[in-house]
Amino acid sequence: MARPMNPLPDTTSGDRQLVDFAAGLRSLRTKAGSPNLAAMSERSGICMSSLSGAQGGHKMPTWRTVEGYVRACGADATIWHVRWQKLQLAQRTTRARSNHAAIMKNWASLRRISPPRWPMDETELAEILDQLRRFRGLSLRNMADRSVGYSHHTYGNVLRGDRPVTAGILLAILHACAVSPDEMRHWLYVLARVRPSQALRVQSLLTKIPTPRVPVRYRAGTPAPMGGGARMGGGTGSGNGNGK
Repeated sequence: MARPMNPLPDTTSGDRQLVDFAAGLRSLRTKAGSPNLAAMSERSGICMSSLSGAQGGHKMPTWRTVEGYVRACGADATIWHVRWQKLQLAQRTTRARSNHAAIMKNWASLRRISPPRWPMDETELAEILDQLRRFRGLSLRNMADRSVGYSHHTYGNVLRGDRPVTAGILLAILHACAVSPDEMRHWLYVLARVRPSQALRVQSLLTKIPTPRVPVRYRAGTPAPMGGGARMGGGTGSGNGNGK
């Protein structure tokens, strides 16, 4: 006889969709006569800890685990695959919203429009650029007015993910959103990583972005170099103190 299952997480503090999915798996197991996890593991080839985690409601299970769980209960895995895919999409959307909120909070506090540090793909890059547009309070038409070369329809297609982000479009978006040249470099590096086909174009554009000048600091007692292209150590004199 199977041991009683641990209570599911409270949906007020947990993920309701994940908990509902786990509850569905538990119901399936009950209808199958409540086989114990050892028997289910033997039937499916999935370890007991993974099967237990799938019905726990705390963590997103892999499809291999869910498929094994369902087959061990004698049910059709096809229907459950659709349910698992919907749950996976919901989990990604929730994570994206949370991450994007953190990005905008960081932009507001640091007053720097830098790209996030975690790995992104093309889809997420477009989503974050759209968040940047909203963060700046711009409509698509505003962007088209601020940056010559692309229509508001083009920007809409790119930010919805219906058209790929190119180096030229990325630079136009960043210009419209008043991103500094130094920060633009970081965004272009991200694009070259997620779309290697744009790497050469990115390198070309990087040469046209002004490099920020960093002031040189000198230690106390060290004379600063003279103007007019003077060399270090000799100045324009001969070094004998009389200038001859």
